[in-house]
Amino acid sequence: MGKKRGPKARPKTPNVPSSVKSAERQSLTNARVAANRSATTRKRRRRRRTIAAATAGTMIFAAAVGLAFSNHASSARYRTTISGWSLPRLGASGKVSLVQFRGHPVVVNFFASWCTVCASELPVFAHDGALLKGRVDVVEVNALETGSGQSFAQQYHLAQSVPAVLSDVGGSQSDGLYQALGGTGTMPMTAFYDAHGHLLTTHVGGFDSTTLATELSQLYGVIVPR
Repeated sequence: MGKKRGPKARPKTPNVPSSVKSAERQSLTNARVAANRSATTRKRRRRRRTIAAATAGTMIFAAAVGLAFSNHASSARYRTTISGWSLPRLGASGKVSLVQFRGHPVVVNFFASWCTVCASELPVFAHDGALLKGRVDVVEVNALETGSGQSFAQQYHLAQSVPAVLSDVGGSQSDGLYQALGGTGTMPMTAFYDAHGHLLTTHVGGFDSTTLATELSQLYGVIVPR
């Protein structure tokens, strides 16, 4: 019979100095603290970004509402009704109303800086408006503007030639009176009123010196000196 074998001896666990164990525990603790701090920092950054985005959105919304309110309030001071309009002066303070011309026929000519036909006919309106002032009053109105209507008007010395140079308001593109008179986006357009402020007719398209003189003669019986 063979000899009985006794139980195997377990390998001895090496003794680790307590100072090493303490250092390992401290290292693990430090790693956990660092991880927690990093996670907290990331959360704070995300929260700040969320707050900043919300604040920016609120500011943009408030600015849009303020602009809309300002535009509405600005337009509310004027009128764009066909027989009772009142519009601000273009590039100047004050406003002008149709009723101020009561007793004289009024020609309201709409223009915009992008309109090439307007550039051709404005010298004609400036010339005739200066000659007929007091008998037939020419009023220039800037509408549907996408550039600088004021600079465009200055090129043709409109303020020195006609009784009033105005800016349209309201509508979808600062064209409230233009739309009220039937304008659909085509420039130029001209409205002719009698001496009592009643609309006689409108004309879409340009005038030259001959066609404008003919229109004024037929509607008002006036002759434009040439």
